[in-house]
Amino acid sequence: METTLLFKTTLILTFELSIAFGLCIYFLKAAKKAALSGKDFFGIHFTHAVNMNNELDLIPDPTRSIEYPRKMSKLVDKPKQKWKNPNKKETEWSVEFAANREEAIAYLKDGYEDEMDMPKPLAITFYLWILSSTALLISSIVPPYEYYLLVGMLLFTFTNICLGPVLAGMMLWIDENDGMRALKITLIVTFLAGFIGYSDFYSFAQNEYLILVMFLLLLGLVVFSLVNLFRGFSRSVSRAVAIGGATLFSLYIIVDFNRLIYMEDLNINDWNTAFYMSYTIYLDIINLLLQILDAMSNS
Repeated sequence: METTLLFKTTLILTFELSIAFGLCIYFLKAAKKAALSGKDFFGIHFTHAVNMNNELDLIPDPTRSIEYPRKMSKLVDKPKQKWKNPNKKETEWSVEFAANREEAIAYLKDGYEDEMDMPKPLAITFYLWILSSTALLISSIVPPYEYYLLVGMLLFTFTNICLGPVLAGMMLWIDENDGMRALKITLIVTFLAGFIGYSDFYSFAQNEYLILVMFLLLLGLVVFSLVNLFRGFSRSVSRAVAIGGATLFSLYIIVDFNRLIYMEDLNINDWNTAFYMSYTIYLDIINLLLQILDAMSNS
């Protein structure tokens, strides 16, 4: 019995997300276990804290080899008398120097960032993820070739093996408790969006105006992210944009699942197409998770 394109796509998508999210959860649990026993994990040292929800929060801590004083920075509101435009709120970087490890921890709890180097194991994994993600993107968008599916799946799997620890590192830097909540929200939204898209009560994928608006919004989100790297918008602005970005990627999931119906109507039902569609939806889901993490972050 021939399986549907939805089944093929969902099978690949579930397999790959299970690797990425499964490794992420494993690393979070292993980091907590190592921290409670006073050890480092994956080259990262932690100190214990309690967040506003009275939950154990692991704060990444510089290793004992780090020299002090150490620069700590935090984005804060600029005093009103320094605004160039009296009606436009502005921000600036507040810089402090921690004289010792205890002061550094206190600044971290207050929202300051430590400009420390990324631990070597995590740095290597991060760069491998960048390289494999780029190779996967190129491999997925070129016209299908003889080993299209094999090469794509190998790159897909390796990319997610690297992504798991990277996601865990991001969540630990924010708050692993919020990270787990963001992961749960992402899975729930994905399921609901996929159901809405595949139920086909409205032809989302066939609405050219909707697709155009979504593309323009995505372009605006990319531009904002690039500008934010250099200018640094206020946290309230960044959070609002992140919420909008999460909404946008939820809509992309709906549209991409809706596309599956029309491909099936055209009798397109092969593993190469399923791989491409699973990768497309995967990108929507990962970006949705990143936007939710950004919205939940306090720094």
